[in-house]
Amino acid sequence: MDTGVFSSLAALADPVLGRGCGAAVAIILLTAAWQKLTDLGVFRATVELYELLPAVLVPAFALLYPLAEVGGAAVLLGWADGPALALPLAVLALATGGIAFNVLRGRTDLECGCGGDRHPRLSWALVARNGLLMGAVLIAGLQENTRDLVWIDYLSVAALTLALSGLYAAANQLLANQPHFAHSGSQA
Repeated sequence: MDTGVFSSLAALADPVLGRGCGAAVAIILLTAAWQKLTDLGVFRATVELYELLPAVLVPAFALLYPLAEVGGAAVLLGWADGPALALPLAVLALATGGIAFNVLRGRTDLECGCGGDRHPRLSWALVARNGLLMGAVLIAGLQENTRDLVWIDYLSVAALTLALSGLYAAANQLLANQPHFAHSGSQA
């Protein structure tokens, strides 16, 4: 086997990368949960517009989903490990599935409801963004006991967390600023 492959896999398992990815996704989940919980009516309306749940289940989902985001963030920040990693993955997969299902139905005029001042409209780019977030969660799960962190590692984790959070914010802004025809595929 090529030793380059093994060194690449070892780099993915480095605790600096894992903790940075985990902390960045935790920030994203906590921010999204906060924004949903502080304006629950808007999030409830967004869930209704997705037309994936019976109307009777929408209020419960609109409350429980942001709480699951908080739980997923707690897992990523190290308050649980192992099988608990399924929670942030499930939260992201649920959102991604709802987006993909609506894009397949041609409903790209909906805003994602991800949180923030500007919401990107539904698109395959949003599905890809969430796929990258799920990949970051998996990288965070690889960090178990590969080596002890030293003081400089904590600075690296902080810098990586800020860099990844900034990339996420920039990507969201780019997605929110796309003209509508870029989402739907039409040539308006």
